[in-house]
Amino acid sequence: MTATVLLHISDSPLKERLAGYLEGGKHSLLPPLQTPPGGSDVETAAEILSARPDVVVLDYISEDAWSVKVLQEVTDERRSTGFIFTDIGETDLENLTMAFNEGAAAFVRPDVSKTAFLNMIARICEGPARIRHSRQGDRRLEEELQRTGQALSRAKVHLAGAQKLVNYLLTTPVNLQPRKVLLLSDSSYQREMLKKLLEDSNFVVVTASTVDEAVDLALSEKPRIVISDYALEDGRTGVDFCKELKFNRKFLPLYFVVCTAGLDKLPVIMAPGNGVDDCILKPSTDSSAAEFISRVALGLTL
Repeated sequence: MTATVLLHISDSPLKERLAGYLEGGKHSLLPPLQTPPGGSDVETAAEILSARPDVVVLDYISEDAWSVKVLQEVTDERRSTGFIFTDIGETDLENLTMAFNEGAAAFVRPDVSKTAFLNMIARICEGPARIRHSRQGDRRLEEELQRTGQALSRAKVHLAGAQKLVNYLLTTPVNLQPRKVLLLSDSSYQREMLKKLLEDSNFVVVTASTVDEAVDLALSEKPRIVISDYALEDGRTGVDFCKELKFNRKFLPLYFVVCTAGLDKLPVIMAPGNGVDDCILKPSTDSSAAEFISRVALGLTL
């Protein structure tokens, strides 16, 4: 994509070098501004808007945030214009952060190569910044967010309905499917909390505090569903326990759920080959408790 480029910098050698990089290429160089670098930010911004460049290369002047003010004034009116600032020795970390937070695309050093400079322009013209700074892109994003919000609202309604249906089925006497659950956790508080939650939904619950104890109970009690903490006291994990049950023919088929305090472990837990059927965040609210029960109950349908 071609671009119109405006150079508004005080370093003559750098200005000549960058202008030379543009000669004979697909990008065109606009005439210089009348307002000198560091002059009135309002007048500078007005001249830039009048020139309508795709890319502005501007001196980075930190005093009174001059360069950032020019960027803000221009992009408030013409969001498709991208800014590259020159590095003239004032760009400490605080200034860099402010510049990039306000939308600067890049900083160019005096010794910049032609390839690096042209790549900066290409990123502005063809990269995500172009989409972010286009009014049409903003409208499309707003419409997409609205559609996503509507879909999420519908999904929440469906989830609430599904949870009520599952809880109804669990408490209906005619539902005579086996509901025995084996619960493994090395935390006594966690065991008791989840045990009560499950028993209130008419599950029969047996508990264990170690993997060895849980293996014995899985053989003797033949649970339909197994729920295990991810991190266990003896150094093993819920995934290790799952493999021990799922890949051993002496155990009946079962539905295996891993509970964790943080779903950042989800990719590890649900990796192909582990045999885990579901990974659930430990319930802490009424709504999360209802979701927990519903997802555990899915094991009764398999």
